[in-house]
Amino acid sequence: MARTLALLNNKGGTGKTTTTLGLGAALARRRQRVLLIDLDSQRNLSAAFTLPEGYTGIGHALVDSLPLHEAMVKVDKQLWVLGSTPALVDYEYQLSHEPGREFILREALAPLQSEFDFILLDCAPSLGTLTVNALTAADGFIVPMQAENFAFLGLDRILETADKAKRRMNPKLELEGILFVKLNPRTTFSKAVVQSLAKDPRTAGRVFHTYIRQDIALMECSAFQKSVFEYAPSSNGAHDYADLARELLQRTGDQSGKHNLEEK
Repeated sequence: MARTLALLNNKGGTGKTTTTLGLGAALARRRQRVLLIDLDSQRNLSAAFTLPEGYTGIGHALVDSLPLHEAMVKVDKQLWVLGSTPALVDYEYQLSHEPGREFILREALAPLQSEFDFILLDCAPSLGTLTVNALTAADGFIVPMQAENFAFLGLDRILETADKAKRRMNPKLELEGILFVKLNPRTTFSKAVVQSLAKDPRTAGRVFHTYIRQDIALMECSAFQKSVFEYAPSSNGAHDYADLARELLQRTGDQSGKHNLEEK
């Protein structure tokens, strides 16, 4: 059965899409069957791939109750993408008026559970209908964030929303982890943020040991429609996302990440 993970932060520019792409490619390189789903009308995830002309995407499939197979595109041996179109914002509005709207994505994903090892949901920088759908469908959620001012304010709202989704719609939902991106762990402020989250009872033990260093290759690779492993296999970004995949898989017996906060 697939492990479904939502990647979300209600602030833009926090590395959600970069992490969806990097982690997805890293898991696929470890022979995991991975499906990436773009739930953001900005379509940054979809733009990282060449999708067929006339592609209709996830919004059309959900609104018209079409099998998601019809919108899936295989992009690598172990990697598939279910992209979006500019019309996703209109589809989300239509979904918001559907009975049981919070459960539509979960129902649509049910037939795919046995076909994948991981399903990664790239959410919009908001807590709208599609993001709530993602939390209702997911086993866990990852919050990519930077160690900066006001990061905690957004995190508070995410955790509150996730707690409501868990109580009301999805009892299995858990915080998979907080992932620091563009992190310099040597600065005093970064250390303070990491230590604060490590002590917070809501996030204690839920901060990934792996962190993602700032790396221009991570910004460039998607523009060339390549994974960071294809574009710059020796880069910090490639090493860091490979380590994140190891850490995520360690509960299945794999080795934990080598580049992590504990070692720094």
